[in-house]
Amino acid sequence: MATLGERIKQIRKEQGLTLQALAGDELSKGMLSLIENNKANPSMESLSYIAERLGIDRTELLQEMPTAELRALLDEIEEKRRNVSGTSEEMVAGYEEIADRIHPHVEKLPFRYESARLLEIYSRCCYHSKRYDWKPAFDRAEAIYEQLHLINSVADLHMFRALMKFTEHQYAEALTSLQDSRKSIEEQTGVLDPLKKLDFDYYESILYSATGDQENARRLMEEAITYSKKQQIFYQINALYRLAGFEALLAGDMERKDYYVGKLKLFAEFSEDPEIEAYATAIEIHYWNSFTHEYEKADRRLEEMRQLLDEEDFYFLEKGKALFGMGQIEEALDCFVQHQMNSFIHHPYDLSMHYEKEAYMALIYEQLGDHEQAKIYAQKAKELIEPMPNLPYKQFILDTYRKIHGESD
Repeated sequence: MATLGERIKQIRKEQGLTLQALAGDELSKGMLSLIENNKANPSMESLSYIAERLGIDRTELLQEMPTAELRALLDEIEEKRRNVSGTSEEMVAGYEEIADRIHPHVEKLPFRYESARLLEIYSRCCYHSKRYDWKPAFDRAEAIYEQLHLINSVADLHMFRALMKFTEHQYAEALTSLQDSRKSIEEQTGVLDPLKKLDFDYYESILYSATGDQENARRLMEEAITYSKKQQIFYQINALYRLAGFEALLAGDMERKDYYVGKLKLFAEFSEDPEIEAYATAIEIHYWNSFTHEYEKADRRLEEMRQLLDEEDFYFLEKGKALFGMGQIEEALDCFVQHQMNSFIHHPYDLSMHYEKEAYMALIYEQLGDHEQAKIYAQKAKELIEPMPNLPYKQFILDTYRKIHGESD
């Protein structure tokens, strides 16, 4: 953090002023040099005089972080936040870098929107990376937002608090927390901002599905999609189409699945975003592998879209399944060994899908004649899937467990 003297020198040089020019008639060049080099402290009168000659408010020099510096830091952090992606380890490393960058400034941030935003990002990054204590910064951000009457920003923090319970797999508690927050925000505003309404609808739908309430999950998804179309707001629409398509797949409604996957592809074309097209393709690959067993078809699409798919997370899982289905069990095992489930996956749908890996590995080891290893993986798969809802993945895993352990009885 720049000292008072360093800030004066920096602004003076940015304005192209010499020491003599800034000192003027009321301050000696020597005294100004001492102030800039932190060898003397200016009186309040001298500080006001310097600020006046620089054409800025005195508070710009006094506050612990000047406005321009604060905004520059926020711009830098927002850019870093947008670039966080990749594997679990890469994402955690990105969050750690952001937290470390903000940490030295946390106690010195003035009462401004930019500060609240920095504190919000800092608390989120601390939570995900477990780098520092996230809660004091979170509470400060919420207090600033509330005093500035920035209700949408308060709503974002409320949603994040609810989703903390989701990441801890406390799905019912997360849903209750989100609904309470929504009610509180609606009471304050009367009518939700359209973007916040879509956020609440999307997350509430996710949490309904996580608790096994498919009826309400589907209702909210479809209401949000209809509202988005009516308002001509495309915010969250790709996420809603993805969720709706996958939910239809699990419900066995292939007509509805095809409809939403088609919509997702159209939106990808409209937005010229290849990653959205990859999401649509991922649903189809998963469908071919796990439901229709069109392994060759799934394998071809996997290779065509490999550069756009999450390699360690999605690609190796589905590649392993395709190879297993085609009888290439040793190559399949190699893929499953390389698969690493992203640590930011928390929804029961996604968890159940990834827990299939252990069952496939059990079947492979059984075919390779290593019955003991097969039993170990079948047992692990069973333990992982037991708390999950009754989806097709659970049936496959439990059938595999009975097959492997039944043969040993």
